[in-house]
Parts: sequence; structure tokens; C-alpha cells
Amino acid sequence: MAPPLSHDEFFSSLTTLLSKTTEQAHGSVYLTQKPMPSSESTSSPSILIRASDGNTNAPNPKSANQTGKIAKNRSSKVKFSTVVKPEDLEAFYTRYAEICKTGMSGLKKRDRKRKTKAKGGASKATKA
Repeated sequence: MAPPLSHDEFFSSLTTLLSKTTEQAHGSVYLTQKPMPSSESTSSPSILIRASDGNTNAPNPKSANQTGKIAKNRSSKVKFSTVVKPEDLEAFYTRYAEICKTGMSGLKKRDRKRKTKAKGGASKATKA
């Protein structure tokens, strides 16, 4: 894996990744956080923040054509990370939240309507 980026490089890469995904009108962006073990025994460890576009280089068996050959037109996976020290957390998360909110503005709202399934072809009837 590539070495961690500086905070400014991480934010510019994240902004680019989110805008690229929004322009394509499909795709995923995965953001993960993980505490980093440190040699010092501090109360709050450094945090590793990762971002990825979710592409994998593994072939998808469903995308194989009739001859059994697998399509190889997948782009390479984009992934980058940064390490945030405990004293920088508040400033980092403030800017991180702004970028994430801006990048998520193009998302569609989830449809939460429940579809009723009727037994025997008839929906629930009201009693008169």
C-alpha cells in the first residue's frame, strides 16, 4: 500500500474521488477509520483514515460474455490514506465533514416506501 498522504493531499484526493463518482452517476466510495497502535502509551492513539472507490481487479463472473471470457475493461482501484494525530483530530474532522457533506449532495434519497404483498392476489380489505 502507498504511504499515507498529508492532510491537504488526502482532502484534495477525496474531493476528486467524490466528484468523479457523482459525475458518473454510479459507483461507491468507501471511507474507513482505524486506530493505529503507537509505541507511546497515550490515552488516544493516532487514527488511520482510508478512502477507496470500491473497484476491484478481481474478475466478475457475471460479466463474462457467451464464450466464457471475462471482460478486462475494469479500471484500477483508487485507494489512499492519511494518519491523523490526536492533537489534530478536531481540525481534521471539521474539514473532513465539510468535504463529505459536499460530496454527498448529488446522492438520491433512499425510497423507504414499503410495498405491501397481498396473499391470494387481494390486498387487505377494510371492514365495514
